[in-house]
Formats: sequence, structure tokens, C-alpha cells
Amino acid sequence: MQRDVAKLLIYLSTVIVIGLIVLYSASYIAAYRYPFPPPDFYFKRQISALFLGILFMIFTSFFNYKKHEAYTGIYYILTLIALIAVFFSHGVMGSHRWISLGPFSFQSSEFAKIFLIIYLSSYVYRNDEEHIRTFVGGILEPLLKLSPIYVLVFLEPDLSTTSLLLLLTLSILYVAGARLYHILSIFALGGLLIWGAYAGGLLHSYQRARLSSFLTLLSTGKTNYQASMALSAISHGGIAGTGPAGGIYKFYMPVQFSDFIFATFGEEFGLLGISVLLLLYYLLIRELIHVALKIEDDAFAKTYITGFGLLIAFQILLNAGVSLGIFPVTGVTLPFVSYGGSSLVSLLGGMGVIVNIAYSKRD
Repeated sequence: MQRDVAKLLIYLSTVIVIGLIVLYSASYIAAYRYPFPPPDFYFKRQISALFLGILFMIFTSFFNYKKHEAYTGIYYILTLIALIAVFFSHGVMGSHRWISLGPFSFQSSEFAKIFLIIYLSSYVYRNDEEHIRTFVGGILEPLLKLSPIYVLVFLEPDLSTTSLLLLLTLSILYVAGARLYHILSIFALGGLLIWGAYAGGLLHSYQRARLSSFLTLLSTGKTNYQASMALSAISHGGIAGTGPAGGIYKFYMPVQFSDFIFATFGEEFGLLGISVLLLLYYLLIRELIHVALKIEDDAFAKTYITGFGLLIAFQILLNAGVSLGIFPVTGVTLPFVSYGGSSLVSLLGGMGVIVNIAYSKRD
């Protein structure tokens, strides 16, 4: 297990370093836009978040992971309080997603992702496989208990994170033993609900615009401005890329150091750079699965590691898929690479739990 932890930390550190390089390259151009921040403004903020994330990771790596299962109820209440608190904070363009604490702010939905994995790991630990294989035990009960989380995130509004939480929930339950046709039935119901909300005008204007552009892409092959810029940037990168800070499409691409950082990276580091980054992600997730497979007598630990690996994989797929025009614009970050302190801190804290599990099971 110690060797597995060493590999995890090496892959993780390499991805973070790559992320800092491309983040600075993608964000320094903000100095040319009102209100004209310093060129290293976002880079310094990400470094600060990384420092906090490392401290959080050290804390969780020394915190007995078994206590997380015992504290699930407390975590549930704290998560609800954090998600409700965003509605009392200052909104940004009609959205309430951040809690401001003086000069700092954090996005509670990012931490809700880690809580969801802990909750489902505890649920699997407390219930036998026969119960989980039933529709009530494997689908209905956990979805109902977690429904306040989904609803609060949806009302922020954040449809993409809500969809990610539901996808993560169903995937973890499937791995834990839920029947496939139960899972597929919920997916079908979710698709119908989203379509009904879209057709009935229940979604916000920007959400409708994103879905409309995606449906237009599927039916006509025509991309919207954001997807067109992202695809052009990746295409311009070619095989070897334009080099760090050499990209030009980042001057026109929206949120180029967050939602579309994959496209910025593709332009400046090319197909070779993308291949290296995806390989590192693959090795990181493979090592997580390797650790999980070594655990046979602890359903909580096994489910947590599996769920965390699924979270990383889904976020990579969604973020890269947006830049490639495969998915509608979601706002999901590229793990350990995109700008976003809440995402970085929460993921590093979640990784610390895995380090603790690995060392606890080293014998």
C-alpha cells in the first residue's frame, strides 16, 4: 500500500504542476480586461488554494477514516447548512453558489461532492448486498435521503453539478450492487425530467441556451461560439502545440482558465500534451482502483475510493467533452487543473482520506 500511495502522490503532483503552468498561461491575459487585475492575480489565488488544500490533505490523511462513517449525520447537517447559506450571499449574474468570508469565498457544492461519496460509502457499509439489489434499497432510499442536496444545488441554480451528483450517486450504487435495469430506469426518468423542464420553460435562460446549442449541434452539426472557439484552439495546437503562453484563442475564449482550460492546454501543448495529461489521469485513476481492489473486508473504504475515482473520471470526461463539443457547456472543472479554489481544496481533502485508508490497510 505504501508504494501505491507514493505513485498516487507522484501522479497527483505532476498533474497539479501542469495545471499551474497552463493556468498562468491562460489567466495572465485577464490583465488586459477591466477591471485590469495583475497578470498573476489568478495564479496567486490558485497557489493560496493549493496551500490550503495541502494542509487539508495532510489533516485528512492523519484523521482516522472510520470516523467519517460515524460522523456522516453531522456532515449531512453541515452540508445542508452550507448549501442553504449560499442563498443569503451576494449573487453573481443571478446565481448563488459562493459563500463569502471576507476576502475569501468558497463554493459549497464542491464539498457536497465529497460528502456524497462519504454518505454513500456509509450507506453501503450499513446495508447488505441483498438490500442494495432491491429497487427500494439500491435506488429509492438513497436518492430520497440525498434529495435535499440535489434540490438545493439545482436551485442555486447549478444544473450541471446536480446532474453530476446524480450520475455519481447512481454509478456508486451500481458498483455497490444495484441492478442495472433499476439504474437505467432512473437515467431515463432523469432525461424526461430535464426535457420537461426545458420544454416547459422551467430552466434559466442560460441553461436553455446551453441545451439549445447542444441540440442544434446534434441535429445540424453547427457549434456555438464557445464550442467553436474551443475546437479551433485545439485544432490550432496541432501535434506539438504553440508552446506555453503561445496560444491566441484564449484571448477570445470565455472562462479560458476554468471551463475551457482543456482547450487552452490543447492549443499550447498540442496533441502530445493532451495525451500526456490524459495518461497521467489514467494512471491516477488506475492506481485508485488498484488500492480499492486490495481491500476486501471494508465496504466503506472500498466504496469511498471507488466513488472518488469515479468523480475524477466524470469531471475529466465532462470538462474535456465540453471543449470537444461532445457535451453542452457544463461549468464542471478539470480536476486539479482548472482555476477554482473550492474544487482544488475539496479534492485534495478527499485524496487525503484515501491516503489514510491506504496506510490503515498497509498490513
